[in-house]
Amino acid sequence: MTPFLKARLSSILAIGVLVLAGASVVRAATPLPDPAKAGFADRLYRLDCGDSLANDESVWTPGKNIGKRVRFSSTCWLIRHGGEWLLWDTGVPESALNDPRGWSTLPKLIVYHLDKSITAQLAAIGLTTGDVAYVAVSHTHGDHIGNVALFPDATVLIQRAEYEWIRSPDGANANVNQLKALARQLMGSPKRLRLLDGDTDVFGDGSVMLVSTPGHTPGSQSLLVHLRKTGFVILSGDVAHSADNLEHDIVPSLNTDKAASVASMDHVKAMIETYRARIFINHDKAQEDALKLLPAFYD
Repeated sequence: MTPFLKARLSSILAIGVLVLAGASVVRAATPLPDPAKAGFADRLYRLDCGDSLANDESVWTPGKNIGKRVRFSSTCWLIRHGGEWLLWDTGVPESALNDPRGWSTLPKLIVYHLDKSITAQLAAIGLTTGDVAYVAVSHTHGDHIGNVALFPDATVLIQRAEYEWIRSPDGANANVNQLKALARQLMGSPKRLRLLDGDTDVFGDGSVMLVSTPGHTPGSQSLLVHLRKTGFVILSGDVAHSADNLEHDIVPSLNTDKAASVASMDHVKAMIETYRARIFINHDKAQEDALKLLPAFYD
């Protein structure tokens, strides 16, 4: 058997395993929409999915703010499109609710606290976890996927590069290895898993676009949402942790690829120009605290 045929057979077998495990595979990336022709999502809600205190800001701003404490927000977003609901990230695990000890992905560096559950916030607008058709994962750090298991019937949308990365052999960075191990635990084995290869139009009308922005992790993605009154909004994932980091292309030391991180930030900045978009930066607490909170919404 030639090397080409061996490689082809390995690829087919790998896809077969994913299909048997309940995963569907999306092969081709979708072009980003024409701003003048994109459809509209109906509503965008912000959910409070935790906050955190880190003891060394320089991890996120290398060479600056050494030993300085910094607070971050953790935000989830709920999108209504017609009769369907999509949840962007799932936040800190509900098991941490009102626990004074908090919860952590890296206990020596950062501790998260949660005082509102995601289920209670959904209930405030008359929803249960079963009403959520899609859970889109920006990336697999624990503060973003802490409650994936609460949505067993939802289709989980994740970049294939991300899904394969958390199952890859460990590298030299112990912190990254720890984050990957936690990700495998929290992700589990969703029965409806859709692996994406790049930019993806979720509803087929350009209103909700998953945009590949690797660098923070190999399969990180951001979300472009089009609303009738508000216009275009970019939900950052962790392409940047603050407005300053985005403006100056500052790459946290925990990111897996510095060059890819800078390229993704530049891509997002170009999208802001193209779509005249607002960007909501997940961990920028000052910005997030000033935004509407469920039951209020953007439309």
